[in-house]
Amino acid sequence: VYLKQFRTYVSSLQKLELEYAATKSDLLVNEGQSAGRLWDNLGLGRSVQLKDKGNVFSLSGRDAILEQLDKDPIIAHTNKDKVKYYHEQLFRSHQMLLMDTATSEFLFLNDFFDTKGDQNLFVEVFGKTTQYFLDSLEAFLANSWDSVGLLLMVRIVDFYRKRMQQRKVSCLDSYLDALQLLLWPRLRVVLEANIVSLRKAYQQNLQIPSNSNPHLVTRRFAELAASLYFLSSQEDTGLPDNLQQPLSTMRQEFCTLLSAMANRLDGQDSGLVFLVNNYDLVLTVFHERHLSRSATSVFEDLHSDQVQKFVESQLMRHFPELVTFVKNTEPAVAHIDETARSGGPSPPPGVDVQKMEQVVRSFAANWKKERDQIHQYVMVSFSNFSNGMGILKQVLTQLLLYYTRLQKVIRKAFPQQPPAF
Repeated sequence: VYLKQFRTYVSSLQKLELEYAATKSDLLVNEGQSAGRLWDNLGLGRSVQLKDKGNVFSLSGRDAILEQLDKDPIIAHTNKDKVKYYHEQLFRSHQMLLMDTATSEFLFLNDFFDTKGDQNLFVEVFGKTTQYFLDSLEAFLANSWDSVGLLLMVRIVDFYRKRMQQRKVSCLDSYLDALQLLLWPRLRVVLEANIVSLRKAYQQNLQIPSNSNPHLVTRRFAELAASLYFLSSQEDTGLPDNLQQPLSTMRQEFCTLLSAMANRLDGQDSGLVFLVNNYDLVLTVFHERHLSRSATSVFEDLHSDQVQKFVESQLMRHFPELVTFVKNTEPAVAHIDETARSGGPSPPPGVDVQKMEQVVRSFAANWKKERDQIHQYVMVSFSNFSNGMGILKQVLTQLLLYYTRLQKVIRKAFPQQPPAF
């Protein structure tokens, strides 16, 4: 009886599922993406309404289900608005109904037949129903490539396990264990497929950026990684341990691919700008999700390193004489006490006074023009305005520091009286 009823209910729910489910082509890097776009442009691709599509990489509100796990199950015939649902929403609905029904049946059997907690009679009554759900899940997982949905289903099962423990009803323990033993391996398979897609793109040069703006792969990686980090950090359930290795590997493969793409760009600073823009996008998505420092620290460090390289590159391009002179001359005066008024020869050995004068006069004549050129280049290079302004500030601050270091070299070289220039 239960099996027939649940089959009818699940069948009615399936009509409410989003039409477009994630496929193997919905990986971080999809080789057939260009071909797919061609078919779509010719009107020969599969036509799917936007409202019937899901989001494979971004949460896009899907995590709201974790706040609705005690909500009443979905009733198909009352769905007059023709709302479409993700699979995990339907999964939650029929698993909650199963949990409540199983609890009632177990307690009834225990009271009526005085089974004293023995589950054999419950298995006879309910065993075919739980096996039906296990078989259905196994069939679904064989073609599931939605890692966000899979992790949400893991969280749903984990919640209902705790709910059953609170009820002190253990009749579904083995069933819930079996669900997790199906979900976790499939999630690892899907994550590994995404990792392989990144690795293959690097090995076969499948992704060649056309400019220094954030790349589509970066957007996908940022959304997927942020979703997985966010879902795995909501509660202390042990999920971070299960996801730590695949997420770490995915990050490494992504960074390797990103560096390879940066090297394919022409222009002295194009690669640096590309890396900064892409790392900034990852951080923007991560910060929107309010992820912990442990999730963001790697990309914060990578972003900082590339920004520093960009700053030095810009100053070396626009103020080469200043930068070179300061770096080469500082060691020659490092031993001199700046406050001393007498001592060794002035200027000391290793200080090229003629070059010093050339640097000072050149800087005085050109610094405004060069500064304006830096400002213009920074403003058109970085897609995030706030990021660009922060980098411009760092460039100008570092320029000021170089000029301050130059003044210090001059004071040490001429402690008695500054030179006329």
